[in-house]
Amino acid sequence: MAKLVIGLVQTRDEAEAAAERIIDCGYTRQDVSLLMTDATRHRCFRVPDGTPPAHTFGAAIAMSAVVPDLGFVVAGPLAAVVASAVGAGITGGLREILITAGVPKHWAERYESGVKQGRILVSVFAHSERDVGLLHMVLDDPGMYPVRPAITGPQAYDTFI
Repeated sequence: MAKLVIGLVQTRDEAEAAAERIIDCGYTRQDVSLLMTDATRHRCFRVPDGTPPAHTFGAAIAMSAVVPDLGFVVAGPLAAVVASAVGAGITGGLREILITAGVPKHWAERYESGVKQGRILVSVFAHSERDVGLLHMVLDDPGMYPVRPAITGPQAYDTFI
């Protein structure tokens, strides 16, 4: 089974940058998932006057719907995991859904908290174990690791992507 790799970002521009880095690793736009609250969708992905969205995720987000009873929007392959979990009767929220997808409990709690605080969850199912490490570097969020200093300048993955 493919392993879910996740990152959290603040804005649509950051989500698009993360998606571009994932695509640079050999994935397609269709491999990338976004999950956020409905309020975050309206704040970051609002489409004025029905004009076609110009950004990478525009159509996917515009066509996504709020997951009943859970209060978040999901677009991409992660939607199938969410639908399966909801269909199976998982009612513990995003944390429980992520745990069923193989995310460790402490990280699932952090991701759920981040989404509730208005951040955007960007994820991809890694095709191989090698890709898991690479995608973790690509989606690494220094704000999620308070014990490590934020990395500035060239990143480790800049040398081989």
